[in-house]
Amino acid sequence: MPAPRVVGVDEYATRKGRHYGTVLVDVETRRPVDLLPDGEASSLAAWLAQRPGVEVVCRDRAPFFAEGATAGAPQAVQVADRWHLWHNLSEVTERSVAQHRRCLRALVPTVPEPGPEPKAVSAADSSGSPWPRGHRFADRTRARHAAVHALLTAGHSRRSVQRSSG
Repeated sequence: MPAPRVVGVDEYATRKGRHYGTVLVDVETRRPVDLLPDGEASSLAAWLAQRPGVEVVCRDRAPFFAEGATAGAPQAVQVADRWHLWHNLSEVTERSVAQHRRCLRALVPTVPEPGPEPKAVSAADSSGSPWPRGHRFADRTRARHAAVHALLTAGHSRRSVQRSSG
């Protein structure tokens, strides 16, 4: 089997919390290439050193993966994998939104008292939504929202609404 050009490196557990190994995946074919019995930098370095064709090592932020990749494949570029990038981004975003919730709350327009309906709705959508009417994402979201609330108003439970709209 030829050495992969782009290798994904992550850990796996044989006994969660007690014993971990390293899984190596050919990122281009999305197939596992090898399992190392431990999560040691030296094991990864030795595996990579035997495969000089590795150009990219895709890994998480674990220091032993960085150390092993640097020692075993100094020619390879090290990059963060997609899952960890999205995971880290979502954590940072969640923290930021939580820290600034007062600022965000101030941006939400107050709901006017119920009264007579306006005769015409402008194309820009007077709700303050950044998504104008006619935008397929916004229209689909509004339609789902209306359908969910129609089911709730008809007496369906939240759980049944969730099952039917999921």
